[in-house]
Amino acid sequence: MAKLIVVTGATGMQGSGVIDALSANADWKIRGVTRNLSSAKAQALAKRGVEMVAADLDDEDSLTAAFVGASAIFGVTDFYEPFATGIGPEKAMQIEYTRGVNMARAAAKTATLETYFWSTLPAAGQLTKGEVKVPHFDAKGDVDAYLKNNPILNPKTIFLLTGFYASNFDYPPFTPIYSKPAGQYILAVPASSETWVPSLGPVTNIGVTVSGLLQYQYPATASGPQGGRYVHVTTGKYKIQEYFSKWAQIAGKGKLQILSVPLEQFEGLFGIWGTELGLMVKFWEIAGAPRMWGTVGEGDVMIDARDLEGVKGRLVSAEDSWKLVNWDQL
Repeated sequence: MAKLIVVTGATGMQGSGVIDALSANADWKIRGVTRNLSSAKAQALAKRGVEMVAADLDDEDSLTAAFVGASAIFGVTDFYEPFATGIGPEKAMQIEYTRGVNMARAAAKTATLETYFWSTLPAAGQLTKGEVKVPHFDAKGDVDAYLKNNPILNPKTIFLLTGFYASNFDYPPFTPIYSKPAGQYILAVPASSETWVPSLGPVTNIGVTVSGLLQYQYPATASGPQGGRYVHVTTGKYKIQEYFSKWAQIAGKGKLQILSVPLEQFEGLFGIWGTELGLMVKFWEIAGAPRMWGTVGEGDVMIDARDLEGVKGRLVSAEDSWKLVNWDQL
């Protein structure tokens, strides 16, 4: 008999990737969670045979009902949804934390639950000892702490630590600009060109990882009373100049030069988005490759997804994903 996985954010990038990766697996029945069952994306998933249910991350009771019967749950929150309304990073963090805790509380009440996947990011403030805080990282880090202190849910939780999307060229702060006088593309970043970038590759790699972990029944048991089991979903690390130069070569754009600018200038170029994403880049620079995805906290265990059966050899690199895109419109 097929087991049930419930996927929150089913119509979003991460959730739809998990559904795509599991849709051909007869061992799993998929239930997608969305706020709006009448949306085009929700209806398209329903036509594919996905059971779609309505629930709201702000409503714990609706989540509890949506999770009934689940053997696995994929939990994800979106910092940028409230942030984009202009409410500010602190309020957006508070909303994301509350939503993450609502999902966790509902999952902990699911008697059939075996595995809880939580999509997260590094706790930047903790890893740099307060030197740089990144709101959309640290909000998820706060949810991590809640999960680790939940004696029911922590042993069932796999923390999926994600990296920089290969598709992030769609965001203006990461869209290279062509300089005709220089005869090349230029990208301004608030960090050294030697800064390391943690590459997720395409967002679909998150779904591939979830699928592989379920296929091989990877144990979620935490390593200690407050430790967590982290799986780093990655296709490798690149220096930022190398990363974007590879893109330029594949996209047929010729040369690309990284231009290091102060964070204040980056903020001036892109407003609140420059502040939020600029702090992320500063975190990469300050943390450096050794600490960027190192031990997240005391008692935590970190595993590279590329080393796991069912995942290794299946992740798509940023370079391979770029080859599938028509970059003429950039």
